Amino acid sequence: MICTRLISAAWLLGLLVYAPTGAFPVSRAAADCGRTVSGVQLCLASSGSTLEVELRNVGEHDVTLNLGIVLANGKVQLPNRIAIKLTDARGQTRLFRFADKRYPAIAGRVDDYIVPLRTGSTYTLQMTLDQFWCQETSEFSIPLLSGENYLTAQFEGAGANAVNSDMPGIKLMNFWLGKAESNVLMLHR
Repeated sequence: MICTRLISAAWLLGLLVYAPTGAFPVSRAAADCGRTVSGVQLCLASSGSTLEVELRNVGEHDVTLNLGIVLANGKVQLPNRIAIKLTDARGQTRLFRFADKRYPAIAGRVDDYIVPLRTGSTYTLQMTLDQFWCQETSEFSIPLLSGENYLTAQFEGAGANAVNSDMPGIKLMNFWLGKAESNVLMLHR
Protein backbone atom coordinates (compact mmCIF):
# COMPACT_ATOMS: atom_id res chain seq x y z
CA MET A 1 0.00 0.00 0.00
CA ILE A 2 2.76 2.45 0.99
CA CYS A 3 4.87 1.30 -1.97
CA THR A 4 1.95 1.94 -4.38
CA ARG A 5 1.47 5.45 -2.98
CA LEU A 6 5.19 6.21 -3.31
CA ILE A 7 5.23 5.00 -6.91
CA SER A 8 2.11 7.08 -7.71
CA ALA A 9 3.62 10.15 -6.05
CA ALA A 10 6.92 9.67 -7.91
CA TRP A 11 5.07 9.25 -11.22
CA LEU A 12 3.06 12.43 -10.62
CA LEU A 13 6.17 14.36 -9.61
CA GLY A 14 7.95 13.14 -12.74
CA LEU A 15 5.02 14.24 -14.87
CA LEU A 16 5.08 17.72 -13.32
CA VAL A 17 8.86 18.07 -13.64
CA TYR A 18 9.04 16.94 -17.26
CA ALA A 19 5.80 18.52 -18.55
CA PRO A 20 6.57 21.38 -20.94
CA THR A 21 5.98 24.86 -19.54
CA GLY A 22 2.59 26.22 -20.50
CA ALA A 23 1.18 22.75 -21.26
CA PHE A 24 -2.22 22.76 -19.58
CA PRO A 25 -5.39 20.87 -20.42
CA VAL A 26 -7.82 23.17 -22.22
CA SER A 27 -11.42 22.88 -23.30
CA ARG A 28 -10.74 23.03 -27.06
CA ALA A 29 -8.03 21.47 -29.16
CA ALA A 30 -5.29 23.86 -30.27
CA ALA A 31 -6.39 23.24 -33.87
CA ASP A 32 -9.74 24.86 -33.00
CA CYS A 33 -8.03 28.16 -32.20
CA GLY A 34 -6.01 30.81 -33.92
CA ARG A 35 -2.24 31.22 -33.91
CA THR A 36 -0.64 31.98 -30.54
CA VAL A 37 0.62 35.58 -30.27
CA SER A 38 2.88 36.41 -27.31
CA GLY A 39 1.26 33.63 -25.28
CA VAL A 40 -2.36 34.53 -26.07
CA GLN A 41 -4.61 32.43 -28.28
CA LEU A 42 -8.11 33.32 -29.49
CA CYS A 43 -10.74 30.66 -30.21
CA LEU A 44 -14.16 31.00 -31.85
CA ALA A 45 -16.97 28.47 -31.65
CA SER A 46 -20.75 28.51 -31.85
CA SER A 47 -23.39 26.92 -29.72
CA GLY A 48 -26.78 27.37 -31.34
CA SER A 49 -27.21 31.10 -31.95
CA THR A 50 -24.46 32.02 -29.48
CA LEU A 51 -20.84 32.72 -30.37
CA GLU A 52 -18.22 31.67 -27.85
CA VAL A 53 -15.07 33.77 -27.93
CA GLU A 54 -12.36 32.21 -25.81
CA LEU A 55 -9.13 33.96 -24.83
CA ARG A 56 -6.40 31.63 -23.59
CA ASN A 57 -3.08 32.23 -21.95
CA VAL A 58 -0.96 29.38 -23.31
CA GLY A 59 2.29 31.22 -22.63
CA GLU A 60 4.79 31.05 -19.80
CA HIS A 61 3.81 34.35 -18.12
CA ASP A 62 0.61 35.80 -16.69
CA VAL A 63 -1.00 38.49 -18.84
CA THR A 64 -3.53 41.26 -18.31
CA LEU A 65 -6.06 41.97 -21.06
CA ASN A 66 -8.08 45.12 -21.66
CA LEU A 67 -11.23 43.85 -23.43
CA GLY A 68 -12.98 47.21 -23.67
CA ILE A 69 -14.98 49.22 -21.13
CA VAL A 70 -17.19 48.70 -18.09
CA LEU A 71 -19.94 51.03 -16.94
CA ALA A 72 -21.74 51.57 -13.64
CA ASN A 73 -18.78 50.42 -11.55
CA GLY A 74 -18.59 47.06 -13.34
CA LYS A 75 -22.32 46.26 -13.62
CA VAL A 76 -22.15 46.57 -17.42
CA GLN A 77 -19.26 44.98 -19.33
CA LEU A 78 -18.72 45.91 -22.99
CA PRO A 79 -15.91 43.95 -24.69
CA ASN A 80 -15.63 46.44 -27.56
CA ARG A 81 -12.07 45.41 -28.40
CA ILE A 82 -13.51 42.16 -29.81
CA ALA A 83 -14.49 42.20 -33.48
CA ILE A 84 -15.79 39.61 -35.94
CA LYS A 85 -14.60 39.46 -39.54
CA LEU A 86 -17.37 38.04 -41.73
CA THR A 87 -16.99 36.64 -45.21
CA ASP A 88 -20.55 35.95 -46.27
CA ALA A 89 -21.86 33.37 -48.74
CA ARG A 90 -21.42 35.90 -51.59
CA GLY A 91 -17.73 36.35 -50.77
CA GLN A 92 -18.10 39.88 -49.32
CA THR A 93 -15.87 40.55 -46.33
CA ARG A 94 -16.50 43.17 -43.68
CA LEU A 95 -15.60 43.86 -40.05
CA PHE A 96 -18.21 43.93 -37.28
CA ARG A 97 -17.34 45.44 -33.91
CA PHE A 98 -18.99 44.63 -30.61
CA ALA A 99 -21.77 47.11 -29.79
CA ASP A 100 -24.49 46.29 -27.26
CA LYS A 101 -27.62 48.13 -28.44
CA ARG A 102 -28.86 48.48 -24.87
CA TYR A 103 -26.17 51.13 -24.33
CA PRO A 104 -26.18 53.44 -27.38
CA ALA A 105 -24.83 56.37 -25.34
CA ILE A 106 -22.66 56.58 -22.28
CA ALA A 107 -23.25 58.96 -19.39
CA GLY A 108 -21.23 58.57 -16.24
CA ARG A 109 -18.16 56.68 -15.16
CA VAL A 110 -16.24 54.53 -17.64
CA ASP A 111 -13.50 52.07 -16.61
CA ASP A 112 -11.35 49.64 -18.53
CA TYR A 113 -12.60 46.04 -18.85
CA ILE A 114 -9.56 44.40 -17.26
CA VAL A 115 -9.14 40.62 -17.26
CA PRO A 116 -6.07 39.14 -15.56
CA LEU A 117 -5.28 35.83 -17.22
CA ARG A 118 -2.90 33.52 -15.40
CA THR A 119 -0.77 31.07 -17.33
CA GLY A 120 -2.97 28.16 -18.38
CA SER A 121 -6.20 30.09 -17.83
CA THR A 122 -9.10 30.75 -20.19
CA TYR A 123 -11.69 33.52 -20.30
CA THR A 124 -14.83 32.85 -22.36
CA LEU A 125 -17.34 35.40 -23.63
CA GLN A 126 -20.84 34.45 -24.79
CA MET A 127 -22.01 36.77 -27.58
CA THR A 128 -24.76 36.87 -30.18
CA LEU A 129 -24.74 38.00 -33.80
CA ASP A 130 -26.96 40.99 -33.00
CA GLN A 131 -24.33 42.40 -30.61
CA PHE A 132 -22.08 43.48 -33.48
CA TRP A 133 -22.29 46.24 -36.04
CA CYS A 134 -20.44 47.25 -39.18
CA GLN A 135 -19.68 50.97 -39.38
CA GLU A 136 -18.87 50.75 -43.09
CA THR A 137 -22.26 49.30 -44.11
CA SER A 138 -24.44 50.41 -41.14
CA GLU A 139 -25.48 46.81 -40.48
CA PHE A 140 -26.53 46.38 -36.85
CA SER A 141 -26.23 42.60 -36.75
CA ILE A 142 -24.06 40.01 -38.47
CA PRO A 143 -26.22 38.75 -41.36
CA LEU A 144 -25.83 35.11 -42.28
CA LEU A 145 -26.75 34.50 -45.90
CA SER A 146 -27.98 31.24 -47.35
CA GLY A 147 -24.90 29.07 -47.83
CA GLU A 148 -21.51 29.06 -46.11
CA ASN A 149 -20.55 32.09 -43.99
CA TYR A 150 -17.08 32.37 -42.46
CA LEU A 151 -16.38 34.21 -39.20
CA THR A 152 -13.10 35.02 -37.49
CA ALA A 153 -12.81 36.75 -34.10
CA GLN A 154 -10.20 39.44 -33.62
CA PHE A 155 -8.79 41.04 -30.50
CA GLU A 156 -6.30 43.87 -30.28
CA GLY A 157 -4.78 44.47 -26.86
CA ALA A 158 -4.42 47.97 -25.47
CA GLY A 159 -3.24 49.70 -22.35
CA ALA A 160 -5.47 51.58 -19.95
CA ASN A 161 -7.75 54.02 -21.78
CA ALA A 162 -10.15 55.12 -19.02
CA VAL A 163 -7.82 56.38 -16.29
CA ASN A 164 -9.97 57.89 -13.54
CA SER A 165 -8.62 60.14 -10.79
CA ASP A 166 -9.23 57.49 -8.12
CA MET A 167 -7.27 54.82 -10.05
CA PRO A 168 -4.23 56.52 -11.64
CA GLY A 169 -2.03 53.44 -11.11
CA ILE A 170 -4.06 51.43 -13.63
CA LYS A 171 -2.00 52.95 -16.45
CA LEU A 172 1.11 51.31 -15.00
CA MET A 173 -0.23 47.75 -15.37
CA ASN A 174 1.53 45.43 -17.77
CA PHE A 175 -1.17 45.01 -20.44
CA TRP A 176 -0.90 42.55 -23.33
CA LEU A 177 -0.57 44.65 -26.51
CA GLY A 178 -0.67 42.15 -29.35
CA LYS A 179 -3.18 41.40 -32.09
CA ALA A 180 -4.80 37.95 -32.04
CA GLU A 181 -7.07 36.29 -34.57
CA SER A 182 -9.09 33.14 -34.01
CA ASN A 183 -9.69 30.08 -36.12
CA VAL A 184 -12.16 30.40 -39.01
CA LEU A 185 -15.64 29.31 -38.01
CA MET A 186 -17.97 28.21 -40.82
CA LEU A 187 -21.68 28.72 -40.23
CA HIS A 188 -24.03 27.21 -42.81
CA ARG A 189 -27.45 28.67 -43.21
